[in-house]
Amino acid sequence: MRKSREATSSRPADSSAELIETIRHSLVELRRLFQRKELAQHWAAAFGKRSRLDYAELRLLDAVRAGGATVGDVARLLGVDASRASRAVASAVEKGLVRRTVEQSDARKVVLEVTAAGAKLAAKGSELTRNRITLALDDWSRADTQRFARDLARFVSKMT
Repeated sequence: MRKSREATSSRPADSSAELIETIRHSLVELRRLFQRKELAQHWAAAFGKRSRLDYAELRLLDAVRAGGATVGDVARLLGVDASRASRAVASAVEKGLVRRTVEQSDARKVVLEVTAAGAKLAAKGSELTRNRITLALDDWSRADTQRFARDLARFVSKMT
């Protein structure tokens, strides 16, 4: 009989394999959280009823903000194929969130830049994310929060 997810995550993990599975499960749940329709609706409400900004657009803006990004870079950073990245970029360009420019040193290369409107929306999305993280950590001690921030950054750097 399979154990429920709650049972797996609520009991202490003993072996290395159990610890790794607990981490894997937590990462899956975190990814699902950020893909939930309710989260996109919450963000849309924060931007105003007319906004249709969703998490996918915030991810795209973060990828482009990395500086000098091409559509290929966006595809790699978002983990999607080139045609999907191209459609997402075209949509962001149409909405005025991103603009295409020609690389100064190589006129064949098109790079993407976040517009002022895109930067404003990205900043608001980041603010909302920080607020949600703050709420989640509300009952954590300062030491626990510092340790979590340090360990999570260390973990992410080892995964890349």
